[in-house]
Amino acid sequence: MNLVEALAERLAADPAGRVMRSPRIAGLPVARPPEQVQRSSSRYAFTTIDSRGRLGDRSLVHLLNWPPGTSLKPTLLDDQVIVLGRSPGTATVTKLGHVRLPAAIRHRCQLRAGDGLLLTTSTACGLLVVCTASVLDEALAVFVRGESS
Repeated sequence: MNLVEALAERLAADPAGRVMRSPRIAGLPVARPPEQVQRSSSRYAFTTIDSRGRLGDRSLVHLLNWPPGTSLKPTLLDDQVIVLGRSPGTATVTKLGHVRLPAAIRHRCQLRAGDGLLLTTSTACGLLVVCTASVLDEALAVFVRGESS
């Protein structure tokens, strides 16, 4: 069962579930002070990969201040998450500023041209994390099932 089917099933079973409804307000609405929202230091981008292993989005590479020619060391987590750190390794930043993943990594993660990937970074860590669609599907499925902490 995919995510959309799981959501549809959950809504059919409990239509009032997590759906927020507008409260009825008697009289004029009163403005409330905004709640303190803690901002995340993480930055995200969604991109695709091409047939040569280049990630389309360059915004996070620029944010990390990785100039062309920077050598990156890829580390695999469960064959679905790639962590890139600035260190002598097998991945590089191209002349145009794209991260290029080596063929061995792409094959191991079963990545094909056009596949969507979620990129995330925190400048404090100096890492670029690449999540495949299957990792995103699983994370959302866990959330829908209510298994998140």
